[in-house]
Amino acid sequence: DGAKAWEQAKKTVEVSFRKTKAAKLAKQMTGDVKPEDRQDRDLSHVVISEKRNRKAAKYLMEQAPHQFATKEQYERHIRQPIGQDWNTTTAHKEAIAPRVVAKAGKVLDPIGKQSATAGAGKDSKEQGHRPRKPVAA
Repeated sequence: DGAKAWEQAKKTVEVSFRKTKAAKLAKQMTGDVKPEDRQDRDLSHVVISEKRNRKAAKYLMEQAPHQFATKEQYERHIRQPIGQDWNTTTAHKEAIAPRVVAKAGKVLDPIGKQSATAGAGKDSKEQGHRPRKPVAA
């Protein structure tokens, strides 16, 4: 008789514990993402945080840079190590070589907004600049 009471009490505690744990999980799971869209929907004992980090959001890109067709290409390129330990000497030298090379002592024109985006080395007339109007005093 006493053993049955203990068994019953044990079952009630286990059930109530499961209910409170499920309630806590449900409370943690509520948020911006629908329950059927969550990453942890099929994982019973795992809770993956779906919270958005607002401070880091300003550093996220909307789309991949222009030379990459997809986000996956860009991420693969970023993950590729640059160091000599992972690449051949030739590939390493190519990867770290400066993109613009000027001979020592050559005077370089400063970069303006138009010359940085348009073809470099063109005259301002060729780039579509209008001459400045004189300021009337």
